[in-house]
Amino acid sequence: MNTRLQAADTGLPSSSLNRRAVLASPLALAAVPAAIAQAQPHETPVLRLFREWEAMHARNDALPGDVPDAMLDELLSLEQELRSTPSEGVADFAAKVVAFTFWGGATLSEDYAPEIWEEARALLGSA
Repeated sequence: MNTRLQAADTGLPSSSLNRRAVLASPLALAAVPAAIAQAQPHETPVLRLFREWEAMHARNDALPGDVPDAMLDELLSLEQELRSTPSEGVADFAAKVVAFTFWGGATLSEDYAPEIWEEARALLGSA
């Protein structure tokens, strides 16, 4: 969690909130989703692809029975494009993780997603 959340609308000092203040105050904790929503980035190429992936994934999930191979291939092709598009921030990175793991249903290993782990290392400053 970002330790420098904006304190707007929390009833706490307006400088910034730290993790302890957020966890200690129910009022501040309730404001965290609002602060996150306000901090949503502009629609990057990755997020546009993610929205497309999300719609395609939902369409496939709504089908009764097995998903046709052509539709799975289309989804996997879009996923590959999403994964290979450079991230512009952490929201992009999160979108890639969500798409690759199908919302946590699949394993995210270095063997199958080296570009995601490369980005993780870069975001953490250890690439």
